[in-house]
Amino acid sequence: MRRLKIVVVVADGLGDRPVPELGMRTPLELVDFSPVADLLSRSAVGLWDPIRPGVRPGSDTAHLALFGVDPINNYPGRGPFEAIGAGASLRPGDVAFRGNLATVSDEMVVIDRRAGRVIPEAKQLVEYLNQNIGEIEGVRVEVYHATEHRVAVVFRGPGLSDAVSDTDPHSEGVRVLESRPLADDEAARRTARVVNAFTKRVAELLRDCPLNARREERGAPPVNAILLRGAGKMVRYPRFSERGELDVARAVAISATALVKGVCALLGFEVVTPEGATGGIDSDLMSKARAAVEFYRRGYDLIYVHVKGADAASHDGNPYAKVDMIERTLRVLSYIADNVDLEDVVISFLGDHTTPVTVRDHTSDPVPVAVYAPGILTDGFSRLTEKEARRGSLGRLRSVELFGTLMDYAGRIEKFGA
Repeated sequence: MRRLKIVVVVADGLGDRPVPELGMRTPLELVDFSPVADLLSRSAVGLWDPIRPGVRPGSDTAHLALFGVDPINNYPGRGPFEAIGAGASLRPGDVAFRGNLATVSDEMVVIDRRAGRVIPEAKQLVEYLNQNIGEIEGVRVEVYHATEHRVAVVFRGPGLSDAVSDTDPHSEGVRVLESRPLADDEAARRTARVVNAFTKRVAELLRDCPLNARREERGAPPVNAILLRGAGKMVRYPRFSERGELDVARAVAISATALVKGVCALLGFEVVTPEGATGGIDSDLMSKARAAVEFYRRGYDLIYVHVKGADAASHDGNPYAKVDMIERTLRVLSYIADNVDLEDVVISFLGDHTTPVTVRDHTSDPVPVAVYAPGILTDGFSRLTEKEARRGSLGRLRSVELFGTLMDYAGRIEKFGA
């Protein structure tokens, strides 16, 4: 069987629900699909449930499923993925959280969970904290900057547990939470104590940080807290080359988002962040497109391009920014399609989950997906909206079924049975 290369382009948070501001249309219904109309008309379309119907996926669990790992039975918590993507080298027993640089009042009431989101001083603030935090009850603490307001925090020491609650209240106007043990054992109790001491120490250190004085001089909110969530311990996943049923020797993930980079690194991707790619709305998306074509020409078997901006627009409740980011992502898809041999490649365009702008969070709505492959039975749609996807021949795929479908079209998965 002939082996084809695979290119997967994800517009993070792609799917949506009808938006009153858009005349009860979804952002996808306003998108100009003309740059990829021909490719879509030669594709099959459908829906994908990253986990299963009724389950709201995280970006991490969705990416596990996207690349063939059952997320229900193989999920350590989001923290380790974020930490690895931000540059941490985790060891067995380390507990990692994802976190936000945030603005709080003197009474630790959350004013802005993202401290304005754009934080030019973020790396310097993280360096300042790492130079001054030290150990807490014999536990070493390391902070890593990811993108924008996002950080990862790693706790390293004996007797730690990931069975502790978040300090992030996930809303504003309420106090920062105290971490609580979620298991009745000393490891969980000790970890919760250390996490709460960390929260207090960060607030004390940042209160007097000169970088915050400069921020306030120019009218920016101070960064004076870190909100933690998603505790988890490191786990090891089999890499593509170790999964006997697959024929994938070289895979590359092109992303600027720490969480996605972390998941992909654990699964065996080489991870690349091209110059100018930021993971935000200001990202140079065409640098990702050019990188994808370069890796295609170098003979990589699986090339993954992740674009975050549509999801960020959804979380901000901005449908017009979401339309713009989807259209920019389609230009990435168009560039790739124009610069590869379409008789030699399987191309899929989809979201990793649905993030409606009216909800500003992930929902369990299925994700529109398009799959191009040489000789595929096409649906003939020149657009990919939620409505077209519901009419497509791919039907409604669940969890790892999409990955298997892509591998099959590419001739890279073994037959099941004789």
